[in-house]
Parts: sequence; C-alpha cells; structure tokens
Amino acid sequence: MEHRVASSKKVISPSCSDRQNARLTVRPLAIDDLDGIIAYFTELSQANANRMGIELDRVPSATQLRSDLNKLIAAPPDHPSTFLLAWCVNGEIIGHSSLKDIVPGDVGSMHLHMWRADLRGKGYGPKLFCLSALDFYHRFNLKRIICEPKADNPMANGMLKKVGFPLVLTHIAASSELSVVCELNRYAIVRDVAERYLRRHTDEGGNTRNNNGQAA
Repeated sequence: MEHRVASSKKVISPSCSDRQNARLTVRPLAIDDLDGIIAYFTELSQANANRMGIELDRVPSATQLRSDLNKLIAAPPDHPSTFLLAWCVNGEIIGHSSLKDIVPGDVGSMHLHMWRADLRGKGYGPKLFCLSALDFYHRFNLKRIICEPKADNPMANGMLKKVGFPLVLTHIAASSELSVVCELNRYAIVRDVAERYLRRHTDEGGNTRNNNGQAA
C-alpha cells in the first residue's frame, strides 16, 4: 500500500521550484532501503544523537542492524511488533516512520526520522508524518497512536505542534531501546487531525499547499 500527496515526478531537489511540485509518498520499508537506514543510525553525530535522546553506545553495528531489519521486514503481518514506512519525495527515500509496541486493533507508538539534513524544515516532514499515521491507523485498525519525542527536541516538537496534535503528557522515560531516560513529551496522534492537515495542505489537483494556501 502506498499513500501519496501530489502527482509530479520531478527529481528531488531542495529548491523552491521542486518543492512546489514534489510528490510525497509513504510505503513499507524494503530490503533495498536498508543501506540508507543503516547509514542514518550508524553515522549519527553526537549532536543529533543528543537532540533525539539516543545513546550512541546502544546503536547496534551495521551488521546487526541489517540482520534485525531483515527480520522485521520478513515478519508475518499478523504478529507485528514494529513496522517501518519509508518516506519518499519523488520516489526517493529521505527518511522513515516506525510504529512500535503495536497492539493490533488498539494502539501503537510512532517515531519519525528525516535522514536528509538538507530537507529538514522544508515542509515535507509534517505531510509525510500525517501520511504515515493514516497508513498505520488503516493497516493495524488502530484506535490511537502516540508519539513521544525528547521534550527539548525543537524539530520534532515543532512539527507535531504545527500539525496540531495535542500534547497530553510530559514525563521521564526512555522512548525506545536506543534511548536514554529523559523528559519526553507525549502527543496524541489523532487521526482526524492528520486528515485535516493533509486536506488543508492539498489543493484540488492533489498538490500539497503551504501555510499561505499556495502550492508547496
């Protein structure tokens, strides 16, 4: 299943003109995507790890990550523990969302990672996150999704607030097996909020729109 916004097939570029025609899609992570996600985690800078609350000593080796990811991709769909969606712009993968602690028919915990630093802050993240949330809701028949970024991570918190997801809790915990114990903000990833954001930023031709109502 692939969810998408817009219809242009132009090659990805961070330039303004290409952003206006970008085709945004999410799809299940595939074996061919593994080099990108492995590089993202194994080449994290200390600054980016600190921002996200990741303990670098807990990041597995490239070999172990590949083995773990291959098992996730091959896992039977009726017994998921974690599921990953690739974030694509004009067909090129630029990041991913993961859903962890999945209880089909009930709840899951969502994480987001934009691999390409040059595309952060360009307006892709909120739309790709919302597309991913709607995919997860449909794929696992969920009633609710939460997302818990590090409380002082400006990028993740800013994106979730921009979309309009409600902040429901601030607490001390570790958000994943790679994370340090730190202050986390819990957001309710409400299905209607994601749908409304995508509608508001999509024109009748299927092109996403920026906050000024212009194609973006």
